[in-house]
Amino acid sequence: MKVKGYWGKILHIDLADEKFTVEEPEEAFYRKYIGGACMGAFYLMKYMDAAVDPYAPENLLVFSLSSMTGAPISGNARHCVTSKSPLTGTIASSEAGGYWAPELKFSGYDALVIKGKAKNPVYVWIHNGEYELRDASSIWGTITGEAQDAIRKELGDNKVRVALIGPAGEKLVRYAGIVNELKHFNGRNGMGAVMGSKNLKAVAVRGTMKPEFHDLETIQDMAKIAVDKVNNDEFFSLFKKHGTTLNVEWNSPAGGLPTKNWTAGTFEEQDNLRGETYYKKMMKNPGTCWACVQSCKRNVKPGIEKPYSIDERYGGPEYETIGMCGSNLLISDLHAISKANEYASKYGIDTISLGGTIGFAMECFERGILSREDTGGIDLKFGDGELLIKLTEMVGKREGFGDLLAEGTFLMARKIGAEAERIAVTVKGKEFPAHMPRTKASLALAYACNGFGPDHVSSDHDSGIGTDPIGETMQGMGFYDAVDPVELNFEKAKLFAYSQRYYSALDSFTVCNFCFNTWSIYNFQDLVECVRATTGWQYTLYELMLLGERRVNLVRAFNQREGFGRRDDMLPERLFMDPLDDNGPSKGRTIDRDEFVQARDHYYNINGWNPDTGNPSETKLKELGLGWVIDIIKSSETKTS
Repeated sequence: MKVKGYWGKILHIDLADEKFTVEEPEEAFYRKYIGGACMGAFYLMKYMDAAVDPYAPENLLVFSLSSMTGAPISGNARHCVTSKSPLTGTIASSEAGGYWAPELKFSGYDALVIKGKAKNPVYVWIHNGEYELRDASSIWGTITGEAQDAIRKELGDNKVRVALIGPAGEKLVRYAGIVNELKHFNGRNGMGAVMGSKNLKAVAVRGTMKPEFHDLETIQDMAKIAVDKVNNDEFFSLFKKHGTTLNVEWNSPAGGLPTKNWTAGTFEEQDNLRGETYYKKMMKNPGTCWACVQSCKRNVKPGIEKPYSIDERYGGPEYETIGMCGSNLLISDLHAISKANEYASKYGIDTISLGGTIGFAMECFERGILSREDTGGIDLKFGDGELLIKLTEMVGKREGFGDLLAEGTFLMARKIGAEAERIAVTVKGKEFPAHMPRTKASLALAYACNGFGPDHVSSDHDSGIGTDPIGETMQGMGFYDAVDPVELNFEKAKLFAYSQRYYSALDSFTVCNFCFNTWSIYNFQDLVECVRATTGWQYTLYELMLLGERRVNLVRAFNQREGFGRRDDMLPERLFMDPLDDNGPSKGRTIDRDEFVQARDHYYNINGWNPDTGNPSETKLKELGLGWVIDIIKSSETKTS
């Protein structure tokens, strides 16, 4: 029986055998795993063996939607990609907005499960229920814009939506991403590298079929809520004007702007990176995703100051790019950052890991750990915008010193030696995003304990419970008293645990954090109403939180099978030992190791996990309907013993 909001069809693609199979799950499967991140975690846990290399043909690559995809509600244009990450070695997911997700839904499928490696470069073409593999040899090696143009020309339709990789993915840059419409990224965790390892250049989709939803009137009412708030609420109007660049203003007053490879939290030239500066110097207009009125994307003016004239098709930098490729590298030139962002989009590179890795290399050079002989004659100096652009292209091509940078900070540090490892800022092999755990203490737990390493959109930030009175939404999650953002205690462990479940539910429903999180347009109950309107289920907030918890535990169980545990939930030494070196509000700040360890134990206990291992108990897995996972873990332990 087809469930409203879904097609009841999941397309399995074996690239090696060039074989397609359509799975038609029962309604119970959809209600339990929903889609997005939870559905992706199900397929990897159920159908992948332990210890599969991320670049092996056996690694699965899952593109997944949800019941809500295709309903014209703001913040509802995202898809999730799940695989085993070549950056972390864990299961990982990455979400992207844009226009690709609804187009896949209109093509007749709820998810794609891809395995194997094609003999030669290919792309997948899906249109109104039909599917085929097509030769991509002629576009292998091309940048994303050229490849997208070629695919649309070959298919004779400029409305084809294309999720694709650039040369970085083909060359297995460990933090390569997948891009659609040239500026909407599945950026983190190296999903583009997994795609490249399969000789898969792109997934092109085009559809005109409309899924059946239960209550169109409520869907329309939900859409109107966003229109009203963006037009009439001062905050949401401001967010439309400036987008995520507002984070420069939000993080700077607390000394929370990553600066000079995380050695400081205050950048003297930060005013050059502010949202208002960006708006006046570079903004063309706000960009958006399908059916979304929040319009938080940045479209920049073409042909701005030479030598940094920008190709506007690739969009403008968001806050994470500004933070990691700007202040983190002591670069205040927005035009240079925008040009580097353009190259990252052309080559398909995650700018967070890019900026983190370059910043690490620059500090190694400054300390004498790296020399000109190591870098191929390059002076790796902080503050050089032209160097950032040059290195971005070198990473995308894996040329010269860019070949080492393409491995990411963790593997690069391991190759250089212990002195470099001491200053590397990673967890589980992955670079930090541009939010500082020393000024937002719950992020110390989030970065350390998140199943796929540091992530800024897997839980709430401390500001959510940092003011008195606590906002209505956070009271609804059980927080009633304000806690200083820099405190790390039981309340912060609870904040991470509870909000991680909610954000995991958002990623499973493939909705946008900027429209559905705890401070945005829609609240908890609105999301529940959206689920009811699309499916007809009498869905509850309790069930929604269980969904998020189910996904968190699936991720944890997968990683347990891969050998991860408590010892991997640890911050880099720099955060414990090196006081921030600046004259700003966070000067001298470190994270107290004992407080961190105690908070980590609180987090394990709140989740019902074994505090000695950090792994889910059998009781917890059974409670969440994951009893089948226990047998898989035991079977893997038997094989390796």
